[in-house]
Amino acid sequence: MIKKIISTCLTLMALGFAFAQSRPRVMTFENPGTRRLLRTEAGNHYYYRSLPERSMNLPVEGLSAIELRSFSTQALRRPQVTVIIGRTRTTHDLVQSGRIGTYLTYNPVSITIPQGTQKIEVLCYDRSTYFRAFYTPAPRRPASRRANLVVSEHAGQIEMRHNGDSSSYYSFSPEQDFLFTINNNRNVDLYIRAKLQDRTPATFELYRNGSLVERYEFDMRRTTRYSVQGVSSLSIGKKLVINSGSGEYRLKAVSNNIFFARPVVKRNQ
Repeated sequence: MIKKIISTCLTLMALGFAFAQSRPRVMTFENPGTRRLLRTEAGNHYYYRSLPERSMNLPVEGLSAIELRSFSTQALRRPQVTVIIGRTRTTHDLVQSGRIGTYLTYNPVSITIPQGTQKIEVLCYDRSTYFRAFYTPAPRRPASRRANLVVSEHAGQIEMRHNGDSSSYYSFSPEQDFLFTINNNRNVDLYIRAKLQDRTPATFELYRNGSLVERYEFDMRRTTRYSVQGVSSLSIGKKLVINSGSGEYRLKAVSNNIFFARPVVKRNQ
C-alpha cells in the first residue's frame, strides 16, 4: 500500500513538473514605454506600449517562436502591429477576442523566429495598444539511464547446464577478450569457468579501464555438476565480486584455454 502511495505521488510530481515546463513564460522588452496591468484568470501581467514613434526591442536568442498578446484601452478601426526581424517588416492585424473591464483584448499573434535571430522589434503606432510577449519552453527530455551492464566484445555465447537448468555464458580466449562496461556504479558478481587441457593451469587476467587488477589461475579440479556441450573437462567455478563501480572491464586469457564468463548485476543495491 505504501509503495502504491509513493508511486502515485511520484507520478503526480512528474506530471506537475511537465505542466510547469509547458506553461508560457513572460518576456521582457528592452526599452518599454508606459505600462498597464491586465488582470486575468491566468495571471496578472503588465503590458507595455512603446515611446512615441518608437519600436520596442525584444531579445529572442535561442527561441523558435513567441506569442504576442495585446489589448487596447479604446476601440480602434483597424488595430495592427508590425514585427521587424532584421530587414523584414511584417504587419499583423489584431482581431478582438473579448473585453476585460474597459480593455478590449485581442487574439494572440504567433511569430516564428528564424534561427540565429538575437532580437526583434515590435512597432505599433496606436498609443492605446499595449503588448506583452510570451514563449513556451521546449519540453525537457528525460535523461536516458544507461544500462547497468553492457557487453561489447566476446568470442561467442554458450549454454551451461546445471540440474536441468541452463544459463548463458560468454566465452573468451587468447584470440578474443571479453569486454563489458558497468554503469550506474552497480556491483557485479562474475562467474567464470575454464575448459581444461593437459596439465597447464588455466590463467586469465582482469583489467579495469585498461589497468591490470589481478591475475587468476584455475587448478586442475573438474566439475561433474556443470556441463557445456562439446566440453569434456570443465573446471571448478570462480566467483569474482566487482564492487569498484562504473568502468570498462576486460577479461584476457593468458593461457591457451577457452574461458566462460557470466556477469550478474547485484539487486537491491
